[in-house]
Amino acid sequence: MSLFNQGINLYAAIPNMGEDRLAPLMKAFDSAVRTHEIFRAIFGVI
Repeated sequence: MSLFNQGINLYAAIPNMGEDRLAPLMKAFDSAVRTHEIFRAIFGVI
């Protein structure tokens, strides 16, 4: 399965996902977003 399809499947599963699976996913997403300069520039103000 491609990474794109994996992302689609994970995104679709979020509403029904338990806290034990959702928390690590959100932490990994947060870490990935924080590494990109454009997101730091945009969301750093918030």
